[in-house]
Amino acid sequence: MTLHGELPVLARELRQFAASWRALEISVIEDRPTGESPAMSDRLAEVVTDGTAELQPALRAISGRPDGDALHTTALALLRMQRRIEDEFRCHHAAAELTRAVHGRGPQWLGWARSIRSGVDGCVDSLRSTENSMLRCWREAAELAVRVGNCEGRR
Repeated sequence: MTLHGELPVLARELRQFAASWRALEISVIEDRPTGESPAMSDRLAEVVTDGTAELQPALRAISGRPDGDALHTTALALLRMQRRIEDEFRCHHAAAELTRAVHGRGPQWLGWARSIRSGVDGCVDSLRSTENSMLRCWREAAELAVRVGNCEGRR
């Protein structure tokens, strides 16, 4: 495929990842059980809200006329989101903290924690697909640069 063909795929994958992240945000914030909540739930709400804001420049960049800056902005957002997911949700410390926070709070809180874990899994799957698409774009961009460089070198 060409860069021209890969860019719309990247844009679609990024929008799908943003939708997965939005579903996680809904689970964390809107599906949180009522009543007294652990401080950890407020922290996670901030994490997902910040993540949503972090994705916006990439969504705007890839929706416009994609160029090197748009690819860089998107790649940077994906890297930050990958770190956010790993550091705030998937690492042992974060998973144990979530388990401790809901322990003894009843079935609603256990269900909330399960929905968060499920949402994170969905984000990971979508992020991987988006990262693969990003890599294909970079490969196509590099091949295009080499071809253009070779043509100019022959002049």
